[in-house]
Amino acid sequence: MYPRLSEAKLARLAEMGERRSFAAGETLVQQGQRDAPWLVLESGRVRVLDRKPGKDVWIAEADAGTFLGDIATFTGEPAIAECVADEPTDVIVFERSELRAMLASWPELAELVLRTMMARRQWHEANGHGVARLIAPRGSRRAFEVRDLLERNLIPVHWYDVDTDDESAAMLDWLQIPREETPVLVRNTSVLRNPSAAQVARELGLRAEIDGERFDLVVLGAGPAGLAAAVYGGSEGLRTLVTEAWAPGGQAGTSTRIENYLGFPTGITGTDLTRKATLQARRFDAVLSSFHRAVELARGDEGLIRIDLDDGQHALARTVVVATGARWRTLAADNIERFTGAGVYHAAMATDAERCRGEDVIVVGGGNSAGQAAVHLSRTARSVRIVIRGDGLAATMSRYLVARIEARPNVEITTQTEVGAFHGDGRLEHADLRSRETGSVERVAVSAVFVMIGAEPCTEAVGMMLDLDETGYIMCGDEAAASDGPNRWRASDRRPHLLETVWPGVFAAGDVRAGATKRVSGAVGDGALAVRFAHEVLQA
Repeated sequence: MYPRLSEAKLARLAEMGERRSFAAGETLVQQGQRDAPWLVLESGRVRVLDRKPGKDVWIAEADAGTFLGDIATFTGEPAIAECVADEPTDVIVFERSELRAMLASWPELAELVLRTMMARRQWHEANGHGVARLIAPRGSRRAFEVRDLLERNLIPVHWYDVDTDDESAAMLDWLQIPREETPVLVRNTSVLRNPSAAQVARELGLRAEIDGERFDLVVLGAGPAGLAAAVYGGSEGLRTLVTEAWAPGGQAGTSTRIENYLGFPTGITGTDLTRKATLQARRFDAVLSSFHRAVELARGDEGLIRIDLDDGQHALARTVVVATGARWRTLAADNIERFTGAGVYHAAMATDAERCRGEDVIVVGGGNSAGQAAVHLSRTARSVRIVIRGDGLAATMSRYLVARIEARPNVEITTQTEVGAFHGDGRLEHADLRSRETGSVERVAVSAVFVMIGAEPCTEAVGMMLDLDETGYIMCGDEAAASDGPNRWRASDRRPHLLETVWPGVFAAGDVRAGATKRVSGAVGDGALAVRFAHEVLQA
C-alpha cells in the first residue's frame, strides 16, 4: 500500500518538485479536496484519516520514503481521505499538471505510482473508508438517481435501507433528521438532505468550468467510443474535452462482466474498464465533464463548431466526435413511469446483486447485457426469471452466456411473454406477465425488474444538424456523401471520411453511428479511427 522509493528516486524527485514543510497536527490534504497535490514524504510521519460525522477513523500511517494519494490525486477528483502530519514532516510537492508531466517522462515510476493509486482506491472502497453513505427507503426513486450518478461516476457509495438497517436509522436519529427527509447523503463530514442528482453533481464538482474555451477536439459522450477518442486525441497532443450527459462508461460501463473483449481472458467489469479508460484519458490531459449534456451544435466564429451545454456554458471546437451512444428502450407497460427507479431499472450494477439477495427478480431482454445481468443477479437472488418475446435465447445471445444461464438452477427462461403492468404500494411488488400466444395474464411477486430491450440512438443534440437514417442513427462516409436532404455534404474539394458526417469536421463513433457493430471493441476502434480522421482535417 505504501511502497518505498529508492534513494536515487527520492533524489531525482527532489530536483523536479517543490519542497514544503508541515508542523505536527497540520493538514497536508483535506478529505474531499479537489486537485490535491501529489506528496512524497522526505521525513516525518503522516496519519491517514476518514472523517465521519462525529468521529475520525484511523486508516493508516505513512512515513519517510513513500508517497500519498490514490487515483483522485491524478484525476482531480475529491480526495478520499485526509492526511495529517503526526510530527514535523517534510514533503516534495507536485501539483496535478506537474505530476502528469513528470510521470510522462518517467514511465518506470509511472507504472508504480498508477498501480499503487488504483490498489489504494480498491482497498479504501473494500474497507468502507471514504465511502459515501446513502440512507433511504429502498423504493426511493430520488435515492436511486443519486446512487446511480455516484456509482457511474466511480464515486464509492453504499446504500443503506432505513427500513432494515438499524445503524442507519440510529444515524438519522443522531443527526436529528426525520425519515420523511430522506434520502440523506452522508459524505465525509457533510450531510445532504433529500438531494437531487443535480445538487450532488454540483457538490462534487462533476461539471468542468470551460465556458468559451477552445479545443482541438470535443467529444460528445464518454462511453467506450468517446473515451477511446479522448485517449487517442490527448495522446496525440490535441486539446480534448469530453462532455457526458450522465456518467462515463455508457451502457458498457454498467456491464457486470465483459468476457469477449480482446486482452482480458477472464473478462473485465464495465466499472473497471471505465475506471481504467478515464484514468488513461486524464493521464493525457483530456478534460472530462460529467452530468454535462450537449444540447446543440452550431456554427461558431472563425470556422469553429460551437457546442452549447445544458448549464449555459459553451465550448468551441475545431473538430467534434459524436459518441453519444444509445439508450435502452422503455417497456410499454402500465405504471412503468411510476416504478422507474423504484423497482424498474435499465442497468444491473454490482451493488444490485446484494440489494436483491434472497428475492425474486425479472430480467427483460434476450441480448448479452440481459444475460450478463441474469447471471450476476442469480448469485444472490432467490430466483431470476428472464422474460423474452421470442422463442429462445440462441439467436440473440452469445453461446457462452446461454450455457451459463442454463447451468443456473435458479434462473428460468419465460418465452413468448411480455410484461404488461407493474403494481405496488410505494415500491414494486408485482408484475403482470402476458402470454403472446394465449393472451393470458399471470401476476407474479417480484422486487425488481431489469429492462434491457433494444436501443434508441441519443441524437437529440445533433439531429437538426446532421443527417440520420430511417431509424435515427447518424449517417457517415459514403452515406453522408449521398445525402440530398437539407443536411447534406457541402464541401466540394473532398468527400467525407469513413466516419465523417454531413458536417465537415464532425465525426460519429460507436453505437450512435449507422452500421455500428454494437460491440465494445468496435466502439473503441471507431473512437480511435475518428481521431485519425480528425487529425487529417486539422492538418489540411
